[in-house]
Amino acid sequence: MKRIGTAAAVAAAGLVGLLGAATPVTAAESTIAGAPATRSLYVYEHDDFGGRSARLTANDGNFINNTWGGGSGGNINDNISSFRNTGSNRALLYTHADYGGTYYTALGHSEDKDLSNNSNNPSNFDNRASSVRFVS
Repeated sequence: MKRIGTAAAVAAAGLVGLLGAATPVTAAESTIAGAPATRSLYVYEHDDFGGRSARLTANDGNFINNTWGGGSGGNINDNISSFRNTGSNRALLYTHADYGGTYYTALGHSEDKDLSNNSNNPSNFDNRASSVRFVS
């Protein structure tokens, strides 16, 4: 009986060595591991998702140092005309730095091809965003 228990323990140890020990994964790590992103807002320079674009994935209190993606230069501050929110969190776009002023709510998994024409948010948010906060 003792021999069977020892053999089972050795086999189990070998299996753990092959597969690796199970460890809990944090939310941040699961995003890195390929789980769906909860914060992913693509912003565009022009209406209809046109012009240059940038991806926002974290709270940002001031867009003044944010440039359009792809090394194309130019500042996104007060230059966003459309967006696609591909994450599950809401993104609150504010008219002022440090989350001040009026805000526009971009629901999770939503888009707006023309920020100058809205009914449930500020009526004209075209070229006004200066900061973003993500909320679940």
